[in-house]
Amino acid sequence: MAAHKMTYMKLSGAFSELPPLSSTPEPEIPALVDRLQPWTDAVFDAFGPERVMFGSDWPVCNIGGGGNEVAWRRWRSVVEGVLERRGLSEEQKRGVWGGVAVRAYGIEI
Repeated sequence: MAAHKMTYMKLSGAFSELPPLSSTPEPEIPALVDRLQPWTDAVFDAFGPERVMFGSDWPVCNIGGGGNEVAWRRWRSVVEGVLERRGLSEEQKRGVWGGVAVRAYGIEI
């Protein structure tokens, strides 16, 4: 799929594939980034940060426990950790958080 330059990848769906998580949002973040790294590395290596966008994954992200507020904060923190670990520039991070979606969907803002 990555060979097609008009194909994009959305970062979402990870929490439903992990064992249940505790309701405390912060202590597990580095461990979650570690556990997801093989998959996030594959996505970024194949598509590059110019074609990867954030996905909220709601309500599926609640499967792992914690409820809406905890799940949202946890997923946002995990994605921040992934972007930091990848060494993305601030511009590339802004792209993942919204700029890529604007380009992919042809949105004018």
